[in-house]
Amino acid sequence: MNYPRINIIFRCCDAVNAVNKSPRPFDLDKKTLIKICFKSLLNSLQGFNYKLIVLGDNLSVEMKTFFQKHDLQLIEGVFGNDNSIRKSIEIALEQSANEWVYFCEDDYLHTQDFFLKIVTLIKEKQNIIPASIKIKKLLRKRQITLFSFPRFFAKPNLVIFPCDYPDRYLIDYSEKNFIFKTSNSHWRQVSDTTFTFLIETTEVKKHQRVLFKSANKANDRYLSKKLYGKSFFFNKLLCLSPIPTLSTHMHITTMSPLINFEVLVNQLINEV
Repeated sequence: MNYPRINIIFRCCDAVNAVNKSPRPFDLDKKTLIKICFKSLLNSLQGFNYKLIVLGDNLSVEMKTFFQKHDLQLIEGVFGNDNSIRKSIEIALEQSANEWVYFCEDDYLHTQDFFLKIVTLIKEKQNIIPASIKIKKLLRKRQITLFSFPRFFAKPNLVIFPCDYPDRYLIDYSEKNFIFKTSNSHWRQVSDTTFTFLIETTEVKKHQRVLFKSANKANDRYLSKKLYGKSFFFNKLLCLSPIPTLSTHMHITTMSPLINFEVLVNQLINEV
């Protein structure tokens, strides 16, 4: 089957437990956490077209040995978080046109069907990206067609943020966003992400200035503000996140809802 090529850049560092000091779930230490997150990623990739690059920041001997057991490209250095982000962008810029890049931080746990649903979204994106959504124009009763005027409503390209954060269900953070459906999943439009997301290589090249600038102090707020559109998409992208989630950010306060990740964690611990 003709699957899109996905270049995964897995950024990892076992020297720091958490940049934001937030505690990890299930009493996991950082090395175990990285191993099970990586293994969950690897399990979901089976059967798909991919290249796997591990960008190691000040890795321990134990972690180097772990990664060297797998078929991947290991790039090592002592970067720090900001320079690690910059290096991942540089690596993405080296990839071929019309492929995808998955910028993946080391503390995201993936479901087994992660890439099945991601690839389906990529293959069906021309059918689901809005071209005929009708909204009520402010102060008027008539309907207009969103994206019907090419100059102002150009059909945006896609970014995929694979994690459904729990705060999106809190009233203080709720937004009116579009919901889309592929043949096997539902997706919600979002306008903020971390540095874990999928994007086409052509868009990395086009938006590299924003990407590099966002690496300064790992500023994902700047990244989100400059990269993702809400209703208007002039020089911006449409970002979608799955419902329910396809991954979870492994901090106690950010675990995605509706999935029993403890079962998956215990399974993966036995595998690594």
